[in-house]
Amino acid sequence: MLDQDQIDTCARDEILAAWARIVAATMPQLPFGKPLAVDRIGMVRRVAQECGCTVDQVLEVVGAEHG
Repeated sequence: MLDQDQIDTCARDEILAAWARIVAATMPQLPFGKPLAVDRIGMVRRVAQECGCTVDQVLEVVGAEHG
């Protein structure tokens, strides 16, 4: 059975993978070549929906990794 740290690491990895996938898919449509704040919130919501977690959890992980 996984302990809480292993579960957190697994969830973190899943969130980061979903984030990378969504950023890669939307990058060609972004006018400045990177997501702006208005773009990020929609992307964060999509990751949260895909991963079955909260927007705050996604922001915590993505914010830490991608500023």
